Amino acid sequence: MSGRFAGRMGVLSLVCVMYLVVSGGAYGIEDAVKLAGPRLTMVLCIIVPITLSLPTALMAAELTALMPVEGGFYYWVKAALGPFAGFAEAYLTILYTAVDMAIYPVLFAGYLSFLAPISPVSQFVLAIALIWISGAMNLAGIRPVGFSSIALTVVLLAPFAIFAIVGIPRLVHFAMPAQPVFGPNFMAALGAGLTVVIWNFGGWENLSVVAAEVEDPRRNYVRAVAVALPMVAAGYLIPLAVAISGATDTSDWKVGWFAHEGYALGGTILGGWLALGGGVMALAVFQAAMLWVSRMPYVLARERYLPAALGDMWSTTGAPWKAIVLCCFAFTLMVPLGFVTLVVLDVFFYMAALVLEMLALIRLRRLFPRREGLFVIGGGKLGLAAVAISPLLTWAATFGLAVSQGDGHIDFLIAIALGATVWPAYLLATRLFGGPRESSIDTVESDEAPAVSISAD
Repeated sequence: MSGRFAGRMGVLSLVCVMYLVVSGGAYGIEDAVKLAGPRLTMVLCIIVPITLSLPTALMAAELTALMPVEGGFYYWVKAALGPFAGFAEAYLTILYTAVDMAIYPVLFAGYLSFLAPISPVSQFVLAIALIWISGAMNLAGIRPVGFSSIALTVVLLAPFAIFAIVGIPRLVHFAMPAQPVFGPNFMAALGAGLTVVIWNFGGWENLSVVAAEVEDPRRNYVRAVAVALPMVAAGYLIPLAVAISGATDTSDWKVGWFAHEGYALGGTILGGWLALGGGVMALAVFQAAMLWVSRMPYVLARERYLPAALGDMWSTTGAPWKAIVLCCFAFTLMVPLGFVTLVVLDVFFYMAALVLEMLALIRLRRLFPRREGLFVIGGGKLGLAAVAISPLLTWAATFGLAVSQGDGHIDFLIAIALGATVWPAYLLATRLFGGPRESSIDTVESDEAPAVSISAD
């Protein structure tokens, strides 16, 4: 399948795109501070990279080395657990990406409104413009997206680097915020704050979908993870520590609050730079995420779950142009939805899909024990169990929001209801388009190590 794509993404571009897909800077963590309080948010930003990000990244690195195919995690789950599980993985992914991708155009317009007053109609127009500009960039192919991601990552990191440097006195004399970790409704605060933190720290397997468009993905994926993971963790913790040092009240925190902190520390220039950086972040993350999101309809079309036309590639750039245009239309319709509800739905569907990926990790270890020369998670069965279980325990803690007062339980019920539609969707897709042909899973010997190849044509 890989021969159909024009151009390959190098390791530096992969690091930057991975950083953008997972994080894009500390923007977006502000709502966790408001919902969970600053102390609990700091604790979660230390714990979640260990219990969620690292295990997910290790899983993605191992399975990408084993199966470096376009479609990534869909094929992992299908190979390990069968066609329906593969469809469920793709379906849940489409659900969470649909709501996730709607967040960034809204953030883009919202951050720019900190620089100059913008009417709601103008914010809506800006959000729609972001979608279609990013779609056009992706039509140009993977290499322009990779190169632009390098530049955008530098632009994103620069204002936070200045923010951290100016805030060194706050770090040296760090004072814990006044609010306690355990408030009157701790489970609700934990569930809400953890949901936002997971949203900020998840997505390490997403770029496996474009593995066939990456140079030497068996080696470079794990290399990119090793660089991007500490970048992401530090990118949240350091600015957050500067911003909350000595804070007495964080009830007004919301998306864009880092710009207010920038004004307090460095005046109009730093505050404006951080606000502008928020807009750049939304653009950068959206166009990087569009890269892998648009490949899901392409993969499902080739698997005969969607119309075959969505598998068409643009001969000039090798981009799945019809799938990209379809995604742009779908994301345009999602823009009016609210931030917190979108995040709750996003995390629920993402973590449900992650359950299938972890089961695939365990199953494929048994099916293909020979991994000479390929990256494999260490620690034997104990290491494998720790990697598979710790993200799910992290997810379980978010269910405190589901049983709390307020709208949290409603959002969870909506998520469960939507997730339950996977079976009728599978039946409908197979009836309309036929479903996948008999696929073969072979062990293919390379010059250096065995790997798994899937043929579904």
